[in-house]
This record gives sequence, C-alpha cells and structure tokens, in this order.
Amino acid sequence: MRVLIDTDIVFDFLRDQEPFGENSAKLFEKIDVGEVEGLIAATTVTNINYIVRLKQG
Repeated sequence: MRVLIDTDIVFDFLRDQEPFGENSAKLFEKIDVGEVEGLIAATTVTNINYIVRLKQG
C-alpha cells in the first residue's frame, strides 16, 4: 500500500504532537519495516524546510 504523507503528519511525528503523534509514529514504523510505502510531495519537503528555518531564527 502507498500512502501520501502531508506536512502535518511529519510535524506530528517530529514533535510528538497530540493527539496524532502516536498514530504518526505507528505509520512511520510501518514504513520503516516495509509494510507501507510512504510518499511525500516535493512541496512537503520545502514546507518543512521553511518552517524549521523560521523556528531556528
């Protein structure tokens, strides 16, 4: 199964953001062991980069 992961899912995982952090971690675990194929759009990468840089100052 292929799943498209959006920016919110990535941030929920990185920040362990409740109430979705645990579900995001489970998804990434399934991707890690090969049960699921995770895909992200190029815009997700650029959005994450932009937001992280804003937070860093």
